[in-house]
This record gives sequence, structure tokens and C-alpha cells, in this order.
Amino acid sequence: MNTPRTLAASVMLATLAIAGCSSDSKSSSTTAAATATTTAATTAATTAATTAATTAATTAGSTAASAAGGAAMEIKGFKFSALTAKAGETITVTNADGAKHTVTDDGGAFDVSVDAGGTATFTVDAPGTYEIHCEIHSQMKGTITIS
Repeated sequence: MNTPRTLAASVMLATLAIAGCSSDSKSSSTTAAATATTTAATTAATTAATTAATTAATTAGSTAASAAGGAAMEIKGFKFSALTAKAGETITVTNADGAKHTVTDDGGAFDVSVDAGGTATFTVDAPGTYEIHCEIHSQMKGTITIS
């Protein structure tokens, strides 16, 4: 027989069962969302720290060359960075690649070897625009402007 008391007890048990299921579902999606947020934040922080360290190292190298009264050129990704320097100024070349390169003037005015991950310095005394290449990697070409 369905008495009001039995009906009320059935409704209460059904409500508790549904609430228990819905509680687990919310808990799982909340945990998944929190894990995704934590992972994204960790990745973003790691990327930011790596970028800051790389920028600081590059800036420090350029600043050191400038502070020493010189100019800085970088070789990275098998490409020469653009360079404008003054006649007689010390030019510091930093090779960020894992291979040895040369900075060679097409006209023969200078030829400098730079080991993988290393640096080299040279000077150019005469003003002008110098077309350069790497003797080892013929596709590498660039320009140095000396004023």
C-alpha cells in the first residue's frame, strides 16, 4: 500500500541517489578542469622563464660587445644577422648554431672562422658595404656595412 509516509521515503531516497550521482560528476569535472588549468599555468610559466633567459643572454652578449666599444653579429639558424659598424670597431661574432661557420668577405678583405657555439672577433678598417658568405655553407650570405 502506498501511504504518504512510504511515498515520502521513496522520494527522499531517490533524491539522495540523484544528488550523490550528480555530486560525483561535478567533482570529476572540477578536478579535470583544475588539472588542465594547473598544466596550462605550468607550461606558460616554463615558456616565459625560458624566453626571458634567452632574451637576457642575447641582450647581455650584444651589450657586452657595445660596452667594449664594438659591434655584435649573430649567426643563428644558418643565417647572419644584419650588421652596421664603424671602421676600426671590433666586431664580435657569436655562433648560436651547432656547426662551424666562417664570415668571409666576397672580395677577400676578411675571413674569420667561428666554431659551433663559439665567438670570434675581427675589425674592418675601410668603410663600405661588404657582401659576406660562409665558406662551409654556400647558401649562407649576408651584408656588413662599415661607416
